[in-house]
Amino acid sequence: MILMAILLLLLVVTLYGVGRLRGDLLTRGPVKLALSPGLLPDSLARTFACLATATPIIGLSPWRDGTPFLIEGECPVNRIGVPLATLFRLLVLFSAFIAVVLLLPAAAATVPDPETLSHAYEKGIGTLITTVLVAPFAWLGTGLISWWALAWLGAMVMAAGLRPGETASAFLVSGGVIALLEGAHWLGLQFGVFSNGWFLQRFYEADAGRALVFLVLVSVMTLTVLAAMHWIPMLIQRLRPRPIQWDDQKQDRFVIGS
Repeated sequence: MILMAILLLLLVVTLYGVGRLRGDLLTRGPVKLALSPGLLPDSLARTFACLATATPIIGLSPWRDGTPFLIEGECPVNRIGVPLATLFRLLVLFSAFIAVVLLLPAAAATVPDPETLSHAYEKGIGTLITTVLVAPFAWLGTGLISWWALAWLGAMVMAAGLRPGETASAFLVSGGVIALLEGAHWLGLQFGVFSNGWFLQRFYEADAGRALVFLVLVSVMTLTVLAAMHWIPMLIQRLRPRPIQWDDQKQDRFVIGS
């Protein structure tokens, strides 16, 4: 349970970083058009939140510059709308990773589950790092469909990047889920749907845990790509600064000559 809590915390932090670094990227027409398969599930979750909070939906803008993919009106109950929208978006995001894990079992087998990570940590931090770093390359080696699925999930992670208010809501949602499960375990209670042995072994521990690990890995990869998009131009500017352009409007200069 401690490892699951750490994964959820890391997921929220990386999604916050994605939300900060993507800037106005998702308001550019070509980018929205290219990432539209990943933006649609996120827009669906936002639509559910708008319907639940009576927020008007103005429409979709899949290719126009300067506007988000889904144009929403003002939420009349913002204190309820933000946590609800965050919950819907995280559920849709996690469900997409569950679907990919179940539909691509050969590729999903390359992703370590929490139990595998725990065993790797017991062998040493080096083994844990190696296990985590090898997983993305092993996934890409399973075929073109796996590449497409990874790109689609990366687009979804970028679309689901969290803003400050949404990050606080995500911490509350994740903390509530962990507290509920940990409290039930401490009291010796069993949830009915988790009491079936086949479900517990097949889905709750293996596939859901693997999907959470995969979600964290893709979030970290997306954050790294966005950070590189910011840092590389800054590094080039430092190594090769642009020449200072002469401004004819400036008067504080000396003119040498007759």
